[in-house]
Amino acid sequence: MSFGITGGLEEKSNVRQIIYYLHLSKGDFVMVMRAKRPDSSPQRLLQAGNRKKVMGFAALSLAIFMLFSLYLSGCTRGRNSTGPPSADPGSSLVPDLAEPQEPDEDALEGMFLVSIGNNPSGRPQSGLSEAAVVFEVPAEGGMTRLMAGFDKKVEKIGPVRSARKPLVQIAVGFDIPFAHCGGSEDSFEIIRAHKTKSLDEIYSAGECFWRSNDRSAPDNLYTSITKIEQGASRRGFASFHPEFYATGELQGTPALGVSYAFSNSSKYPNLVEYRYEDSGYIRFINGREHVNDKGESIAPKTLAFLQVYTEYLQGKAIEVDMDVTGKGKALFFSNGVMCEGTWSKPSLKEPIQFHIGDNGEGLEEGLLWIHLVPDLAKIVIRASLGE
Repeated sequence: MSFGITGGLEEKSNVRQIIYYLHLSKGDFVMVMRAKRPDSSPQRLLQAGNRKKVMGFAALSLAIFMLFSLYLSGCTRGRNSTGPPSADPGSSLVPDLAEPQEPDEDALEGMFLVSIGNNPSGRPQSGLSEAAVVFEVPAEGGMTRLMAGFDKKVEKIGPVRSARKPLVQIAVGFDIPFAHCGGSEDSFEIIRAHKTKSLDEIYSAGECFWRSNDRSAPDNLYTSITKIEQGASRRGFASFHPEFYATGELQGTPALGVSYAFSNSSKYPNLVEYRYEDSGYIRFINGREHVNDKGESIAPKTLAFLQVYTEYLQGKAIEVDMDVTGKGKALFFSNGVMCEGTWSKPSLKEPIQFHIGDNGEGLEEGLLWIHLVPDLAKIVIRASLGE
C-alpha cells in the first residue's frame, strides 16, 4: 500500500484554508481535509508561531488516513482472497488539472474594418492573412475591393483604399469602426445619412494613416490596429465582435477546388481560384498564388459566396451597383466540403446573417473569405484537385 499527501494554502473570498489532499494508489478514493483560518493570512500561517498548528493538523490527517487505509486493505482482501487487486494502468488517482490558458495579449475587445485595394499594383497586401474575415466585392474594370475585419493587433494593414457602397452597407449593419480613404459617391451618401463610424484618411482621420516610400500613390497608404483604436477612442466609436455565422463542422459534398471569374475581359481578367490543401484554401489570382507582403500564401480556412442583387449601370459597362440588403442564396466551403445556404440582411442598419445548411451546421474557425457575386451559377466547383 502506498499513499501520498499533498497540501497547500488556498484563499477564497476572505477565508484562508489549509488544504491536505490524501490519496491512495489503490482505487479512486481521494480524501480532502481542510482547516479554516478566517483571521489569518497565508504569510502568518507559515510564521513560526503558527507552524506547530499546521504540522499538528498534518499529523492528525496522516493518522486518520492510515487508519482508513488499513480498513480499505482489509475490505479488499475479503473480497478478493486470490491476491491483491491490480491497478488499472489507465486510471488516474488524482484528477489532472488543466494548465490555465495564457491570455492573448494581441486580442481585441471588438473588431475593426479596413478597406483594402486588390488591384495588381496594390499587391502584395499587408495584414490580410491576420484578418478574421475578408469581404470581396466587384469594384470597377473587373477589379475587386476588399474589406478586412481584424480582432487582434496588426502592425501594418494596407494598402488602404476608398470605400464602396456594398462594403459600407455591411459596416453600417455591424456598427463598428471602418477605416478607408475616401469613397464612391453612393458610399458617402450612406456614411453621411447613417452616422457610420467612419475613419476617413481624407476628410476626418488622417492621423490614423501613413504613406510608405516604397510604392506610389494611391497604393502606399497604410494603417495599424493601434492607430485605428486610438482614432476610434478619440471619437467615441465603440466596437464589439459581430456574430453573424455559426462555427462548427460543415456537412456537404466534396469540394477541393473552387473558382470564380469576377471578370472575363481579356484586358482586365480577374479569375479567383482556391485549392483546398493542408486544412486551408490556397488562393490564386489569374493562375498566380496570392501571397502577402512576407511572401506567405494567403489561405482562408473557410469560404462563402453570396448571390447579391446587381445592376450594371447604363453607359458604365465597367461599373456595377450591388445592394446588400434583403436576402439571397449562398454557398459555403469548409474542411473540403460545400454546403448550400442563404444570407439575410433585412435592412441597412441590421447586420448580415448566414444560414448554413438544414441541420445547424457551422464553419471552421479561422479566416473567412466572403465573395459577393451576381450569380452563383458561374462558380466552378471541383470535387477533387485532379479534375
